[in-house]
Amino acid sequence: MIPAEDWAPIGVAGLEPTALAAVGAPTSMLVVAGPGTGKTELLGQKAAFLLQTGGCRHPRRILAISFKRDAATNLRERVERRCGSTLARRLDSMTFDAFAKQLLDRFWRALPDHLALLGPYEIAPFIKRIEFEDLRRSATFGLDDPNHSAHWAKTMIGKNPTTAGIQGVGLDAFTKAAQGMNLHPLAIADHAQFLQLVQLRAALIQHTPRFGFAMIGLLARAVIHANPAIRRAICATYSHVFLDEFQDTTSVQYGLIAEIFKGSAARLTAVGDNKQRIMGWAGARSDVFAAYEADFLTDSPASGRVSLTRNYRSNERIVQVLNTLKSNLAPSEPDFVAVRPAPDLPTIDICAILVAADEDAEAVAIADKVATALASGSSPRSIGLLVRQKAGDWETRLKNAFASREIAFRNEDRDVGGASIQDLMTETYPRIILDMLDLLTRRHGGVLWSAAVGHLAAVRGVVIDDEPSIETELATELDAFHRANRFSARASPSPGDVAAKVAVIEGFLGVAALRAVAPQYAAGDLFDRVRKATVAFLIESAEGSADWSTVLNRFSGVGQTPLLTITKSKGLEYDLVMLLGLNDQEWWSFDKDPNEGHSNFFVAASRARERLLMTRCGTDRSHKIKSVFDLLSAAGVSEISV
Repeated sequence: MIPAEDWAPIGVAGLEPTALAAVGAPTSMLVVAGPGTGKTELLGQKAAFLLQTGGCRHPRRILAISFKRDAATNLRERVERRCGSTLARRLDSMTFDAFAKQLLDRFWRALPDHLALLGPYEIAPFIKRIEFEDLRRSATFGLDDPNHSAHWAKTMIGKNPTTAGIQGVGLDAFTKAAQGMNLHPLAIADHAQFLQLVQLRAALIQHTPRFGFAMIGLLARAVIHANPAIRRAICATYSHVFLDEFQDTTSVQYGLIAEIFKGSAARLTAVGDNKQRIMGWAGARSDVFAAYEADFLTDSPASGRVSLTRNYRSNERIVQVLNTLKSNLAPSEPDFVAVRPAPDLPTIDICAILVAADEDAEAVAIADKVATALASGSSPRSIGLLVRQKAGDWETRLKNAFASREIAFRNEDRDVGGASIQDLMTETYPRIILDMLDLLTRRHGGVLWSAAVGHLAAVRGVVIDDEPSIETELATELDAFHRANRFSARASPSPGDVAAKVAVIEGFLGVAALRAVAPQYAAGDLFDRVRKATVAFLIESAEGSADWSTVLNRFSGVGQTPLLTITKSKGLEYDLVMLLGLNDQEWWSFDKDPNEGHSNFFVAASRARERLLMTRCGTDRSHKIKSVFDLLSAAGVSEISV
């Protein structure tokens, strides 16, 4: 153990004083961390501090909850680099949804009687409009039928929903209704929530129920509320809890956290930025910061909330733009302070709006800018093409212009075998399979050899740090497998080859062991879906590929500029960000929630390290998003006709 007073940040030159204070704080904290301020680094350093100084004493653990799987993986790997795999094993890093699902999978038998499950369940897809209309119609006619879920729901709440009230519920209201519900004790406030209860009851009486993640969170909370012993066991396990991207926390997610940890001895650290709250459409709670302060900072509300201001990501010119955008979202917050100067370029080359005559000209301008950046030495993956929505439509619009310039780009939102490409790239299973395939194409593994030994240790359930001889045993086993199955990277692959080689790797590592290697695979069908998607995308990557090196590169996205939505860009950064389609057509919902619209734009702009270029076509800019153009004008951002 390291004495707390002797501990110093690991792997970085230092932290700003506010961040360092938050790392060592013995109480619960709310850290307001703007883009590029190093919030993930702060959590990684705090985990290292707690584990290395005894602030989190064995056998107690740290629970780190993130909004996205890649963020959870990033934090886990960062902590392992900071303090080694032995200590890092006491960090459980997962998404909100994975945490709720893990609780329900483990404790579903403890659900209250009115929510009793008959057995395993599946994840439900988003309800379609026609399915919702069927539910609404069925509930209307089933109110007086003793065998119908609507009659059961009516009896449970002790009220008489009306036909007019049920028919007046729209799909959007129904989707959001779960965020205001409570299942135990049962609290139903309106007809939209009543329909949610009807749908839940209909699912519960099925042989294999299907629930969305919001309902899984509500069921997990019901388990905790009904079983104080389970709550005590969880609180005894975790002495510290980290909440990342806290501004996007939904009412259901926050309710579960508060149900477990409010009033306990656990110390919570919530890190987020209300200027980046872009998930309101998905139920993000608008007052979640205030709720957290009231529930967890009661002892020290003033000292418990701190702000980080140093921007380590963006250069000085882009930070100037961000500060102007921030003035609209949080005028009372201090400005960001740039750590890096702007490059020695004309201001218009660092940040500008490219104005094209039409969609075709816009696509050509985008492709030309990417081509110029690549020609000047930029990596394709250091350029981000961000869109407000419908990345698939943009993929179609850009395809010809990019193809004519022989530029490869990839729609990271595209579904491959049941998972988006971006989500697949963050999963443990495909990372192991890809590393093992890559190793088998090489005579000498180098860095890949070390990674493969680490994967083998993980699936065998051993820790190399615990016993040096273990590494020798694993290396011997891996060497025999490598010699028996190595193949040429120049070999021509076929779909059958892909499936066969994946099967060989699975046979060596063990499918059951691969399932056990990541906590999110422990229950449900996520592992099976990821496994299926991995093989499907490998087969797709093999189509038209001359050799295995090309297959592996295509799968990983090597040499392909990413195209993704702003929502999916959270936590990422690029040397050059191109924000496409800055016009009313793309931002059609802006006037429904201008604050969230401004937050979306702020998130997109803040992904840029060196350059930020925006595009639009025609003259469509003077209506819904006029306020965005006004802010850009105030920041001195010029428009260029292309």
